[in-house]
Order: sequence, then C-alpha cells, then structure tokens
Amino acid sequence: MKCPLCGYEFREEDGRAACQGCPLSGSCGMVRCPNCNYDVPRQSRLLAAFKALRRKDNGTKRKG
Repeated sequence: MKCPLCGYEFREEDGRAACQGCPLSGSCGMVRCPNCNYDVPRQSRLLAAFKALRRKDNGTKRKG
C-alpha cells in the first residue's frame, strides 16, 4: 500500500499492526500508515489480486 498523505509504501499487515491501540482495531476497514499515522482505507481483495496480476504481466515480454 502507499499512503496518500506522505507517500510511504508499506504492507497492509504493517498498517494493521499500527492500529493495535485503537478500540476499533480490525473492524473499521482502515489501516494506519506506520510513518505518519494517517488512516487509509483497506484495499479490497479484488483490487489487490488485480494489481498482483498486473505486476506479473509487466514482468513478461509480449510478442506482437
């Protein structure tokens, strides 16, 4: 994930770990940027799968 406020790139797991002190931890649909503490909406699984597929396609050369 990339924080829209500070531009820091982090894994969603790291963002969830930064939420540990919050009473809504895990149920609000947000993750916290470990760098600046900005709350970022969680990425949907469908979007994450699409991005992974896109990264995989960018690594291969296409003939054409």
